Amino acid sequence: MISHLLGVSLAVLLLATPHVLGAAQKLSERDVFFAATNAHTFVIQIPPGEYAKLRKDNRAYVKCDVTVDGTFLAKDCGVHLKGGAGSFRNLDDKPALTLSFGKFQEGQKLAGIHKLHLNNSVQDPSYMTENLCAWLFDKAGVPAPKVTWGRVKLNGRDLGFFVVKEGYAKDFIHRNFKDATGNFYDGGFCQDIDAKKRKTAGDNPDDQSDLKELALAAREPDPAKRWAALGERLDMERFAAFTVLEVFTGHWDGYTHNRNNYRMYHDPRTDKLVFIPSGMDQMFGGGQHALRPGGLNGMVTAAFMQTPAGRALYEQQAKKLFTSVFGLEDMLAHVNEIGAVIQSGLVAISPNAARGHQGQIAGLRDRIIGRHRDIARQLAEPPPEPIKFAADGTTQIKRWEAKQDSGDPQQDQPKVDGHATYHILAKNRGTVASWRAPVTLPAGKYRFTARVKCAGIQPVNDPPGIGAGLRISGGQRTNKLVGNSDWTTLEHLIEIAGTDEIVLVAELRANKGEVWFDSDSFKIGKVKN
Repeated sequence: MISHLLGVSLAVLLLATPHVLGAAQKLSERDVFFAATNAHTFVIQIPPGEYAKLRKDNRAYVKCDVTVDGTFLAKDCGVHLKGGAGSFRNLDDKPALTLSFGKFQEGQKLAGIHKLHLNNSVQDPSYMTENLCAWLFDKAGVPAPKVTWGRVKLNGRDLGFFVVKEGYAKDFIHRNFKDATGNFYDGGFCQDIDAKKRKTAGDNPDDQSDLKELALAAREPDPAKRWAALGERLDMERFAAFTVLEVFTGHWDGYTHNRNNYRMYHDPRTDKLVFIPSGMDQMFGGGQHALRPGGLNGMVTAAFMQTPAGRALYEQQAKKLFTSVFGLEDMLAHVNEIGAVIQSGLVAISPNAARGHQGQIAGLRDRIIGRHRDIARQLAEPPPEPIKFAADGTTQIKRWEAKQDSGDPQQDQPKVDGHATYHILAKNRGTVASWRAPVTLPAGKYRFTARVKCAGIQPVNDPPGIGAGLRISGGQRTNKLVGNSDWTTLEHLIEIAGTDEIVLVAELRANKGEVWFDSDSFKIGKVKN
C-alpha cells in the first residue's frame, strides 16, 4: 500500500512566507511537497541484479524501492543516472538520479508527481539557483519546474545533499497548460530547433512538423514577413519574457546564448510553441552580460531580435520584468528563505558543510546585487543605434568592459610604449579573460582589427581560440598570438545577415603570460563585396 503522507505538516507549512509558499489557500499535495521547510529524505534501494544493469547502462531505467521521509513507499520505481558533460557523476561517486514512480507500476505517484530529478548540484555549490531562477520564470508567466531539496541514501550509502526538481512529465504539462495533449520536446545537447528532437509527449514521435515550420519562419530573410511568420508559430510574449530572463540571470548555457538547456511545448489551444527553461545551475556568473546581447546562437532568438518589432517587444518586456519580477529586495528575501531550508538540511549532514555554505549564500547575494545594478544601468541607456562609419568606411570602437571567466586574471589600462592599452595578465593556469564591446551593425561584411603586443603567453587551446586574439561573442577565431610578440595587427572577419547587435571580444586564453591591446587601434571597417 502506498502512503501519500510526506512527513511535513500542513500547519508548519502555513507558517512559511509567501516567497517560498505562495497563497496558503492554493496548497495542493504537490505544493506541500515542494514548499517543505525541511529537506526531504530519500532512501533508495536497488536490488543487486538491477544495480548491475544500471552499472552496465546507466541511462536505462532499472527497478528500485524508494522511501521518502520515512512514510511514502514506492515499489518498483524506475531510476537511472542523469547529467550532462559537466554534472554527470558515475554510480560510485555522487550520481544525479531520475526517479519515475510509475515507470514499472502504472499510476504510482508521489504527491501527484510522476517524475523527480535528484540533482547533485556539482556545478552550483550554493544549491540555490535552480530554485531561484525557476521562481523568477514562473513569476514572469514562463513555465518552469518546481524545486526543493533532499538528502539521498542509495543502497545504504549516504550521498549527501541534493537539489530535487520536478520532472518534465505529464503532470508538469497539466500544471502549466489547460490542454496537455500537445507535443513536448527536449531541446537536446547544444542543438537548435532544426535538429531532430526527442518528443516526450504528443502523437507520432517522428512528426516534428511544428518545429520545422518554426525553423522555416526563423529563416525568412525579410524582417517584416519573418515577424508575421514567427507570430503564427511562436508564443511571442512568452518568448520575449523567456529571452529577457535568460539574459537577466546570465544563463550563458541556455537557449539564447548556447542552444542548450531548453524544452518546448506546442500548446494545442493557441497552436503555438512555448519555450521552457532548464539546467539553471550556473547562473548570475561574474563579469558583464549585455542586456541587448549580440552574436546570439539560438536561431529563433536571433530571428526574433533581428526585427524592429522583436527588439521593441524585448525592450518592453525587459523594462516590465525588471520592475515586476526582478525586484532586488524580493530576490534577496527569497535567497534568505531558501538558504535557511538548505542550512537546516546541511546541518543534519555536516555542521562544517553548513558553515561553509553560508559563504555560498553571501556570494550569490553579491552576484545578484551586481547583476541587478548592471541591468539598471543598461536599461537607463537608450538601445544602441547602428554605428556610423567615416568616409574611409571605418569606425573606432572606444568603450570596452572587462569580463573574467576563469583564472583570477589581472585586467587594467596601463600606458605601454606611449600607447593607452587594455591589458590582461594570466596569473593562474586556465585563465580566460577578455575586454568586450557591444556594437550594432547593419547587414554586411566587416573587418575587426587591433594592434596587439604580448609576452610569455603559454596558450590554452580552447574551441573559441588559442592564446590572445580577436573574435565576436559566440564565435570562433583563427587569429592568435602566443609566446612573445612586438606590436602587430590582428584581424577578424565578421558577416551580419541583418541588423544585429554583436559583442566584440579582445581576449586571452592562457596558462601564463600577458597581452596589451592598443586602445586607439580598435576598429571596425566595411569589407566591399
